[in-house]
Amino acid sequence: MTAPLIFLALGLGCLAWAIFLLSRRWTDIRLLDPLTIKEERHRLKREEMIRKRFERMRSERSQPMRRFGRSIARSFDSLYEGLVQRLKAMEDSYGSGTRSPFSSVAPTTQERIKVVLLEARSFVRDIKWSEAEKRYLEVLALDPHNVEAYKGLGTIYLKQKIYQQARDTFMFIVKMKKADDATYAALAEIEEAAGNHHEAELYRMQAVELGGKQACRHAELAAFYLSTKDLLKAWAPVKRATELEPNSAKYAEQALDVAVQLGDANEARNRYQRFRLLSDDRSRFQYWREKVEVLETAARERAVPVVPAISAEDGTVKKRRTKKTST
Repeated sequence: MTAPLIFLALGLGCLAWAIFLLSRRWTDIRLLDPLTIKEERHRLKREEMIRKRFERMRSERSQPMRRFGRSIARSFDSLYEGLVQRLKAMEDSYGSGTRSPFSSVAPTTQERIKVVLLEARSFVRDIKWSEAEKRYLEVLALDPHNVEAYKGLGTIYLKQKIYQQARDTFMFIVKMKKADDATYAALAEIEEAAGNHHEAELYRMQAVELGGKQACRHAELAAFYLSTKDLLKAWAPVKRATELEPNSAKYAEQALDVAVQLGDANEARNRYQRFRLLSDDRSRFQYWREKVEVLETAARERAVPVVPAISAEDGTVKKRRTKKTST
């Protein structure tokens, strides 16, 4: 009888001590916020993105049906609500504990993800946005941290000019610290569409920094400066684009455009000759030949002109004076 009483006393003592500690720390426990946990914030962000997308799809598809009866619309609402719940359940099932793409998923799941990503890219090429979106969402249900799927979703929204959802998706990639030059280029395009030129310029520069060896990133920065009429800044990136891809007619024409707008007749003539070697579009030849000839004629007719000139040594834009020509 003594031993059971001792054990009972010890158990009661431990329970009392636990209750005492809990009461002492209850205020701190109540202040704990699950949103301070990184994984929990990411999970809630994903659920919010998925929920918004399904709500938009539900609204778009159920709206016409409401004209024929509220009962049909309610059935569509119920269907989409069920899909949302199923997708969340799949994400909880597959995504718990996953910290990086393919880090703890089974080989069969990896193969499934590869197949679904290929299907999504195929639908994107065929401009079947809805089907591609479903495939990318399926990938995220299997692997909630799949960056390729987030990029695909963001691109789909951007192509459809659904800018807010595109921004949210690409910014989520930035918060995951998985952003590359394509991510910042997409964010720059979104900001340009919104008229936020300062933010767009910063994103373009980040894209160039991360993708410095890609001519397209330099050309995009030059095109941005052309669109904002900041010609002095446009020359350096377009020159770099032609250096990275010297056989590109597209970049050669862009450099010719900048030279003409800067008013440098010599550089414009050189870029025009280069463009002729790379392109077979005669209509473009005629267009640019007229531009260059007008520029050269104006330069000859001015007595003491002050025109912007592009330095051949470093590619910078400077001011120069030309001597008066004899008639």
